[in-house]
Amino acid sequence: MKSAIIINPDLPLGFLANAVACISSGIFNNGNELVGPEIKGKDVNYIPITKIPILILKPGNKTLLELCRQAQNLNLKYMAFTKEAQSTTNYGTYIKSVSGFPLESVTLLGLGVVGPDEIVNSLVGNLPMLR
Repeated sequence: MKSAIIINPDLPLGFLANAVACISSGIFNNGNELVGPEIKGKDVNYIPITKIPILILKPGNKTLLELCRQAQNLNLKYMAFTKEAQSTTNYGTYIKSVSGFPLESVTLLGLGVVGPDEIVNSLVGNLPMLR
């Protein structure tokens, strides 16, 4: 299995970090086979993290909308993250801003995908790393 997050590199650093954190928490939701167990240290417990790497990429010469549509067509587990999600602190407001609206009517800031290596590679194989 492989995972990747494709993010708008033009976001200010704090918003970029927030988007990546939100996408990570969403894309691994209910993904128990992808998340390891809690680890007990001598004086601390380490919370579970993913068992697979998470690539952080830029969209390159594609749009996030194009990449999202490709992820859908490839039947990948995906999570679209929007400006509408990032611009509110109230989940109910977020729900109202995206519920029932087509993807083309929101502003995508990032996209997370998880799936078999070869399928994820077919989507992100040529995308540049975020640096």
